[in-house]
Amino acid sequence: MLSFLSSAARSWIAAACGVLLLGACAAERPSAIYYAAYEAEMRAAGHLRTDVAPVDASYTSEDLAQNFFRVALHHETDISRVAGEDNWTPNRLSRWEGPLNYQLLGTAITDWDRARIRALMARVAHLTGLTVREVPKGGNFLIAVTVPGERDTFERELHREEPVLAGIFSIWRRSPQMFCVARTTTRRKFTGSINRALVVIGSETRGLNREACYHEEIIQALGLHNDHPLVRPSIFNDDDEFALLTEHDERLLRMLFDPRLAPGMPASEAMPIARQISSEIMNGATGVNAARGQWSPVPHTKSKKGN
Repeated sequence: MLSFLSSAARSWIAAACGVLLLGACAAERPSAIYYAAYEAEMRAAGHLRTDVAPVDASYTSEDLAQNFFRVALHHETDISRVAGEDNWTPNRLSRWEGPLNYQLLGTAITDWDRARIRALMARVAHLTGLTVREVPKGGNFLIAVTVPGERDTFERELHREEPVLAGIFSIWRRSPQMFCVARTTTRRKFTGSINRALVVIGSETRGLNREACYHEEIIQALGLHNDHPLVRPSIFNDDDEFALLTEHDERLLRMLFDPRLAPGMPASEAMPIARQISSEIMNGATGVNAARGQWSPVPHTKSKKGN
């Protein structure tokens, strides 16, 4: 099986260790106090923005197509390093195929989490045409939010029940530079049809940081795997200027699930189609319903920085 890894905010802890001096660079997971302080520091510096359609970050049809090339047709070679063209590997187009049955795991899941995940998954269903539902067991898209005391047991059970996905949980536990991480698998090598995913977040990550993890990891697990320093306005950028899914990112997701594109396409085949779709989107139609093959705009109200 072909697997992709994605991780949000690898630079968060690396940067903040020098700024906040909270001792969060040890092998243990950082504390909730650390994450809260870091969120405050980032927001004070103008990062972790929550605008959907920022007026100070315009882009063209060609920009959108090029960002699709960067995000959908590459993945990071080394997830411990900042993303960029010196740290990427080309891949064929991949995307989630079939019903998405998400299952929430871990005792740290709250009503707040359920509400935000439910709202995000509703957007995913609308943008992609996928059938999305929450299930109590037997899910193919696992979202785990664990507390420290349950991680040993959870890791053992995960290795027994999901051995292909379980390794990323072990890596995350021992990698304090990762706030959160996702891993996906495909049915067969080179098909590009993603059929299982695991998203991992710790209970210590709260508030906007946790919501940002949901947005980036869930969307990357659908097939937008990569980050790149020139992708803007977007969550697919390690500078963490934006915390939540933007209109630009919604358009990338619509492009990925347009029925004219197919899993397994190389960039040489996918990009001429992607440019056509991008042009159509930017010339008035804001998206495509992949299930019906019809344009289906989703309006947004533009807002200024600092929402």
